[in-house]
Amino acid sequence: MTWPAMVWIGGAPGAGKSTIARALARRCDLPLHPIDLWTYAHLDRLPPLRSLAEDLAEGPEYAADAFVRSSRLRLELVAEDVRERALGDVPALVEGPQLFPSMADGVDAAVWAAVWLVPDAEQTRRTREERLARAEDPAGRSRLEGLLARDAVLAELIRREAAECGRLVVEVAAEPEWARVCRAVEDALGALPRLPAGAELSWQRRYENEAACRQGRLWQADIGLAELPPYPFACECGTSGCAVTWSGTPDTYEIQRRNGWLVAHSAC
Repeated sequence: MTWPAMVWIGGAPGAGKSTIARALARRCDLPLHPIDLWTYAHLDRLPPLRSLAEDLAEGPEYAADAFVRSSRLRLELVAEDVRERALGDVPALVEGPQLFPSMADGVDAAVWAAVWLVPDAEQTRRTREERLARAEDPAGRSRLEGLLARDAVLAELIRREAAECGRLVVEVAAEPEWARVCRAVEDALGALPRLPAGAELSWQRRYENEAACRQGRLWQADIGLAELPPYPFACECGTSGCAVTWSGTPDTYEIQRRNGWLVAHSAC
């Protein structure tokens, strides 16, 4: 297959990948493509998979291996999703724990640059605890320790694969110096082509916001959540370098942009 141009931010859960990728994409006018926002969209295009609870019941090594296997299956789906965005010469900033150093070798010409973040176990625990605090998710709470054990296995796998493949890893400490981590990621990715300001940048930010709406609603239905917690949506003003976000739910997002683009600050 022909692979679209991409830059990757991979790494174990809890390393700050999503936060750093969002900030970098908005500051540098890059199309952002978090794999997690296509999780439910991919399920219909994959062979039947065991549930997370079933995988965790087999132990952390089994659960980690199952995650890697499903991630490899999803890689071509990620490429198809990015290709549908019709980005031309601008690479998509793809981020997620589904990206492993060994996977980049098969698409090396298309992966312009890549970096992996690996967190200290304490940082991973804190991040997962914070996520659980945002929504009532008893099933998520019950499998916390199993997930943390699996996460530790994935972290070691990334370190090993990166060493074998000559890929860059940035270690994220228990008390991270986020400015240092961000600089390391930016240095690894280097200078990249930008989306044109104006309509094209606006359309790509709307595309990302609509993906966040779809994923949020499907997650809500899947776990039986009465109400979604608010989460950040990108400003769709189309101004180069705009990093302003607006916090809301899919329903309030659609109300907010009913008369056009979501404009999150008056200076737009």
